[in-house]
Amino acid sequence: MFKYAIIVLVILSLSSCDIYDTLRHGGIPRQRDYKHFPQRTVMNENPVFYFRKPDKDYKLGQSIGLTDRDFNSTNIVLDSFVNLHKTISFLIIRNDTILYEKYTDQHSDTSLVSSFSMVKPIVSTLIGIAIDEGKIKSINDPIIDYLPEYRGKVGWDLITIKNLLHHTSGIRFTDAQFNPASDNAEYYWGNNLREKLMNLTIECPPDTKFRYGSVNTLLLGLIIERVTGGTISKYLEEKIWKPLGMEAPATWSLDRDDDKAIEKVFCCLQARTIDFAKFGRLYLNNGNWNGKQIVSKEWVEYSIHPDPSGNNKHFYNNNWGIGPLKYGSYFAVGLYSQYLYIFPEKNIIIVRFGEMEASSHPNYWSNTFIQIIDQL
Repeated sequence: MFKYAIIVLVILSLSSCDIYDTLRHGGIPRQRDYKHFPQRTVMNENPVFYFRKPDKDYKLGQSIGLTDRDFNSTNIVLDSFVNLHKTISFLIIRNDTILYEKYTDQHSDTSLVSSFSMVKPIVSTLIGIAIDEGKIKSINDPIIDYLPEYRGKVGWDLITIKNLLHHTSGIRFTDAQFNPASDNAEYYWGNNLREKLMNLTIECPPDTKFRYGSVNTLLLGLIIERVTGGTISKYLEEKIWKPLGMEAPATWSLDRDDDKAIEKVFCCLQARTIDFAKFGRLYLNNGNWNGKQIVSKEWVEYSIHPDPSGNNKHFYNNNWGIGPLKYGSYFAVGLYSQYLYIFPEKNIIIVRFGEMEASSHPNYWSNTFIQIIDQL
């Protein structure tokens, strides 16, 4: 017993305090983690946009039947499926009307839920807006044009903004969320992200292979900070949160509580479930919000279709997942199956937030959304 205690102490002494924080807070990321982090507030303003309430009860919770392979069952009703899979909020919206709305585990329509990686397409959209405004010239620009501190570091002059968007930068980063010694865990719990960003190394040349890494999105956030002269929270507030008439302020978790703080832009945006749905509506309407073009139609079109250039994955672009070709759907996804799923053909938006799923029950949410869409 004493031997193992010594080993733990040695590991902690040789590694950063981020591992200590990981273990102290339970090691595994959870919805409530944002309460441990300092935060910046993203303000909303009037007029608030409200989705319509249905003129009748569609009873989708009992009328939609689902094949649930996790439990080797068929025709489980939607209400049961939602409850079985640790869901805390679930919305189905069609033609701006809320057809189904369910909250569990003491959550309600005013509760804040944490995005995890579902926030990544929001960050990519802010890059698109910065390009529309001329703050960024092109996604093909080398990142050293905006982050000069990387000049002189071997290989960094070859990395473009597009590489960050596509996760083809070649930057070394381990994204194993359940490993307390992974880069992902250290960045998630870390309190010195600016320093960590300067210690990054390159694993392979850009455009060599796709390797998903949250550090790519964090660097995009740093670029937005530089070109706007403010925080990414402020840019989100100005360009998306206020124009889209969000119901409530959001919060974005920070790595520390001082003037060197940076948002954990690869995760950790907290907002109401309904306000995440509004971001989906923005894309459903080609970047236009009630007559105002928030982000260019060209950016939206590019983001939601495959671009396999530079060894990017054909099912992933600008941090959006690309659904089956026959459906033309696309989605934002985060840890534990936080989902914003969009099906343009029927003007459907589905939003799902949840907690950690049991390890013996794999995620079938993408398949589930297709089943729901087929019955609407």
